[in-house]
Amino acid sequence: MGAHTILQAALVITMNPTQPRAEAVVVDAETGTLAAVGSLSQCRAYAPDAPVTDLGSAVLMPGFIQAHDHPVPAAVLCEQPAQWIAPFVGFPTWADVEVLFDRLRRQTPTGHPLLFNGLDRLLLSIPMPDRASLDKYFPDHPVLIFDITGHALYFNSRATALFGWTNATPPPDTPDARWSRRPDGSSGGVGYETQATLMALGAFLPGVVPSPLTNLGAWYSTLARNGFTAVGDLGFISKLRAPMEQLAALPGCPVRYSLYQTTYDPGADAGLDFGELSGMIRRVGYKIWMDGSPSIGTAAISVPYLDSARARIADVPVGTAPGLSVLNYTPDQFLSLIGQFVDKDLQIATHINGDAGIDVVLDGYQQALAAHGLTGTDHRWRLEHFSTPSRQQCARAGELGITASMSPFQSLYWGDLYDGVIFEPSYGARWQPYRDAYDGGVRPTFHNDGYLSPPLPWLNIQNAVTRRSASGAVHGPEQALSLHEALEAHTTNAAWQQKRDHEIGSIEVGKLADLVALNTDPYTVDPARLQETMQVLGTWLSGRRVDLDGFMESVKEVAHRFDQALVGGVRPHQC
Repeated sequence: MGAHTILQAALVITMNPTQPRAEAVVVDAETGTLAAVGSLSQCRAYAPDAPVTDLGSAVLMPGFIQAHDHPVPAAVLCEQPAQWIAPFVGFPTWADVEVLFDRLRRQTPTGHPLLFNGLDRLLLSIPMPDRASLDKYFPDHPVLIFDITGHALYFNSRATALFGWTNATPPPDTPDARWSRRPDGSSGGVGYETQATLMALGAFLPGVVPSPLTNLGAWYSTLARNGFTAVGDLGFISKLRAPMEQLAALPGCPVRYSLYQTTYDPGADAGLDFGELSGMIRRVGYKIWMDGSPSIGTAAISVPYLDSARARIADVPVGTAPGLSVLNYTPDQFLSLIGQFVDKDLQIATHINGDAGIDVVLDGYQQALAAHGLTGTDHRWRLEHFSTPSRQQCARAGELGITASMSPFQSLYWGDLYDGVIFEPSYGARWQPYRDAYDGGVRPTFHNDGYLSPPLPWLNIQNAVTRRSASGAVHGPEQALSLHEALEAHTTNAAWQQKRDHEIGSIEVGKLADLVALNTDPYTVDPARLQETMQVLGTWLSGRRVDLDGFMESVKEVAHRFDQALVGGVRPHQC
């Protein structure tokens, strides 16, 4: 028997239905796994010579899992010196944003680029920014602003020069990069979808973010401080391998990393073997984007946008239902794309918000599974966001063995608008229908989508249990989950969804000792006050308490070797 340590807590919530509660765990220090779980006396009997660390009144749980994230964009857009201007992080009105614009315009040297993230046209009730309006705010600085949805970006004339465009003329449109244009063919100052985002970010990074790897370490630290011990990257490209692998190899790295490679990445069909690091970094699937966002009218939804003042000023297509017109791929193209990357050991994950598009994705999945002999297998293909499915679509997904990662931040921050202002209440009130998804057998998980919303697991859980928006209004109460079901979304379900349930997600003998210490038992807390009550006291990875200061020192020591790779990793890719 190797070296062991014992962690004792006021309560251990295991998320293991066969042993839901305990008071201590034994950690095998050599393997980082749990050797025993039970009472303190049982753990001492198993390892009589092991030292005991008494955590006092703390409550231990399995570390939370962020099922869907974008760590690299989040690192450079949500950490300084970029400016995060979302309403829920300190900019509740357009006037607040304009004050920041004015200060930065005066303080920033002429010609120096400025990068903003999180502009929310719906909540701020503003028209779409464009090249002309941004030229008025910033005549002397290249400016790039990311929409809160992650599916649109806004920029001024000086930015087009930074992009390298001749006469401010954008390249031809593709399914993953579309551009607004003036009558003369030059840019209108708006871009849409992922490749547009990556191109613009790649152009701005060198002049804005001194050390992208340091920012990435800071994002990992933010995840850890909020209780996460594992994260899924739903936008990996092969040029990011070196820096992501280096982070995973650093002593004290606080999170495990599961990657889903984009299908447009030129290196997507190459093997990815991380060897001895596979416990910390591994590829588990591929990612496809099928539609955009409901907040800018690019989600494939079946109902029309209401003709409201808020909808009109935000430039969504009032009176019309986008339907399949906004899909990035036709059904045949989608099926062909799946066929290029299908693998019995890897997942397919598809971004799809709207119910009309969900039908197309489910049809494609069903045909692809049958064509490749995977029907009825443990494939765990994924639906990302899954914002507006019907109860029947949830049941169909479950029958096909498909899982969904849902977005509580949508119903939390925009629920008041979706319910009756932007859409009919019968449609908008059930936004993010957790109960239908859970009952349908899709084993839903929760996420914050990287740079779209702060990674706050307790706020996600609170919304799922109460169905309360940020204003306190309740929308679709019949779609609420129990606290235990909501906790599963960030623990056992998320581990299963990433095909890591044999390693993480619950506190069980043989699994990795990835743990989070909390200030109190969440089952004793008013569900409406979970976010304000629950505190993270620390996390453990493989039984070792995470030292974020030490981790960041390690990051800074190697950052100079990998910063350029991160910059290159967000440049456009030409097939």
